[in-house]
Parts: sequence; C-alpha cells; structure tokens
Amino acid sequence: MTRFCFSLSTLAIVAATPAFSQTLATDIWAEWQAQAEMSGQTISATVTETDTGLTLTNFTTLMEDEDFSVRGAIDEIQLIENPDGTLSMTFSELYSATFTFDVGDGDPPGNIEILMEHEGLDVQVSGDPGNRTYTYSADRLMLSDGAIWGGGAEPPVIDLDLVMTDLASTYSVTGDTPETMRFESTGSAGGMQMSLELSPPAGESGYAKAGIVMGAIEGTSSGTLLSLAAMNQGAGTIPEGFELNGSTSYESFAMEFQFEDTGDMFAFEYGNDGGSIGFGFNEAEVSYDIAGRGMQTEIRVADLPIPVQVATDATEISLAIPLAAGEEPQDMSLRIAVENLVAGDGIWAMMDPTNSIPRDPASLVLDATGQVRLFMNLLEMDPEEMDTPPGELRALNISELRLGAGGAELTGTAELTFAPNQLMPIPVGAANLQLSGGNALLDALMAGGLLPAEQGAFVRGMVNVFARPGAAPDTLETTVEFGADGSITANGIPLQ
Repeated sequence: MTRFCFSLSTLAIVAATPAFSQTLATDIWAEWQAQAEMSGQTISATVTETDTGLTLTNFTTLMEDEDFSVRGAIDEIQLIENPDGTLSMTFSELYSATFTFDVGDGDPPGNIEILMEHEGLDVQVSGDPGNRTYTYSADRLMLSDGAIWGGGAEPPVIDLDLVMTDLASTYSVTGDTPETMRFESTGSAGGMQMSLELSPPAGESGYAKAGIVMGAIEGTSSGTLLSLAAMNQGAGTIPEGFELNGSTSYESFAMEFQFEDTGDMFAFEYGNDGGSIGFGFNEAEVSYDIAGRGMQTEIRVADLPIPVQVATDATEISLAIPLAAGEEPQDMSLRIAVENLVAGDGIWAMMDPTNSIPRDPASLVLDATGQVRLFMNLLEMDPEEMDTPPGELRALNISELRLGAGGAELTGTAELTFAPNQLMPIPVGAANLQLSGGNALLDALMAGGLLPAEQGAFVRGMVNVFARPGAAPDTLETTVEFGADGSITANGIPLQ
C-alpha cells in the first residue's frame, strides 16, 4: 500500500511531498533527483531551459525490487520562476502508474496500469532553503483503470473510478541535511467517491464490486524525511531517528462490497456518521487511535436465511506500547469502547425466539494503563529465535470496566502490580466489581430455555457465595484480592 500511494502520486515528489526546494528551477530538479535516490527511486526527464525556468518532458519514475516494480510517467512538467521569488508548477493532465509483479510458475510478469487526471491543479513553492513551504490545491483528482496485460493468462476486466474534490494542502520542510530535515503537513478534501468492479475473463464465472463514499476529510502529519524514505523503500529495519505521526478526521464514511459466483454470494455494507484515525510511530513506541460514530453494518451470505445487522452509537480502540528495551518499566495504555450496540431483529429471532431477553443495547468499555519492562527491542526481535519472553508486566490499572447486555451491567476497577523476574506473572492488589440486573437476566435466560434451570441455579448460588448484596435491588458487589503469596480471595472467600 505504501508503494501504491507513493507511486500514484509522482505529484508527491513534484508537488506535495517533502522536497529540498530552492527558488531556482535547476536546483529543484537536482534536489528531486537526490530525494528520489534517498527513497529508492530513479527519476529521469528530458530537460529544456526556458526564459522562466525549466520544462521537463517524458518525466518518469521507477521503483523496483526483486518481484515488484512501479513505473510512473507524465508527459510534461513546467517549473516557472516567479518575479516574487516563488516558484509555480504546472503538469500535463494525465499521469500513469504501471505496477509490474511476478506471478510465478514461469509465467511472464503481470502488469496493471492506473491513470490519474486532475482539474485546476495549482502548486506554489515559497520560503528559503531549510524552511520551505509547498501549497497546492485542485478542484478534482481522478483515478481510473488503464491497460492490463501479461501474467500468462487472460486478465480479468477491471473498472475503477475514484474522484476526490476540493483538495488543499500545505507542506513545510525544515532543516538543511537529510538527517535533520523534518516535515509538517495539513490537508483537506471536500469528499471522495470510489467504485471498483471486477469481472473474470470470458468463459469464467464470478463477479465482485466495491464502492466507497467519504464526506469532507481533514488531516495532519509530521515526522522526519528519512522516515518517509524508509517507508517508501519498504525497508526491513527502522533507521535511527525514525518518527512519523498523523491524524485524519472525516464527516462520514460508507462502503459496500459484493461477491457472486455460482451458488455463492457474499455482501457487506457499512456506514458511519464520521470518525477519526490517528497514529504515532518512532523508535521508542507505537500508538494508534481509531474511532467512529453512528455505525451500521449489514452482512448477507448465501447460506444464511437472514441478514446480519448490527448498529452502534460509537466505537473506539486506542493502543500505546513501548518498543525499545530499557532498565526501567515503561508506560502502556489500552482503551476499547463499543457504546450501545444493537443487533437486528433477525439475529434476535434466531437467538431468542420467545423474546425473553431484554433488547437493551449492549456496551463494552475497557480503559487500562500499565507498565512493562522490555528486555529487547521489539522491532529487532526474531520470534523464531526467542526462548524467553521479550519483557515482563509490572503494573496494570483498570480505571473503567463496563459490560452491559440484556439489562444487566458489570462494572469495575482494578490496581495490580507484578514483581520482577517471574516466569508466570502473579498479580498483587485488588479488583472491585459490581453487577446490577444479573438475577433478572439469569431468570430471563432460564425462562427462554437458553439456560437449563439446574445450571442457572448453580450459577446463582456460586455468585451469591462470592459476592455480597449491593445498596440497590438486584445488585451484587465483590472485591477480588490478590496476595503476594499467590492467594486469591473474592468477598473474603479463598479462590486459590
């Protein structure tokens, strides 16, 4: 995917990605070549000097490894030096990217061509060396399918259309050497639409299509230029000083996918009312955060008589973990949240045909922090050569636990520590748990025949042994304590 995005945007070299830009067109051309080399690319063009700068014709880029290559081509790029010291860029309307890949079995390589066109593209460069700013905007950016050939067999038929509207971005680069250069960017788009259809060659069955529609999009990113170079080269190691951060928010998102073949069918539809994606990655830690609002999902499969329908008010998953070894414990965090999940009537009809279980929305929230000591760098370890754990857990704190379903809700908190040098971590501390509506849910499960009466009675008896009644009706509370000697008690009763 990194190569795909990089190669489709040769504009990312000449318009909107990090560049070692000068006000003189000849200097910019030299810097593009240096940047391409750093990123594992080769670029070439026929260069003609003009009264206002340079004209680059037959501009090509090439990135390749053992079994994959990408070749980009654009007929003409003009670098125009403006009287005010800035520089403008103009591009031919059509850019092509050809992906060539090994299909194996002695067959010739396969080739897929993607075409990109633009409307109203405007690119300006300003600032001084070591403090350069690129700004660009476009009314429309369009991707479509080109030729498909090779591979030793008749290729499938691909119909691709992607349109982004009202693009605007600012990209700044500071620093004067590759080791010190950093970038920051902000960008937006009015929306995006994509459709993709795949049909097999003549005489074969099957059909697939996909579509995506996004509302307004905004994003930011920052990091070191060497980090981008490493990502674009697909390097197997992380270079010193690696750092990338970014965040994207969008107003709405919808997608659909459908596959049909003889006697088989799968369809998937998903939509939400907006969300965000954030990430951070450096030598010391990695983090990401994905959230969405108002999500609805429907799945249809040929073997299922009813569609699977699920909706939620909000979902989130965020994670931050250390990567580098250290003498001292390092912080980590995890949050998982699914708020007000509702299943469709068809699912309930299969699970609970007698309508015994309350149809209350279900929720799950887990918010935890902790500390872990790493003995080795996670980015450098080889799982096949490991004979000991890469680290050990030292602390785990749960600030919020909430699980609700069928009218019952379990909540809790916990504070646990773990001594060093333990083959099997033994917690020390306590967890406080509260359950409301549990007996009513148990009665509903037994009334609906989903739980045999004798098993329900056994569960009720065990719960009442290890928990105490709460202040409100149908509530239970318990404190689970973990001793340094390995003992575990619940409501003062030994469990171990």
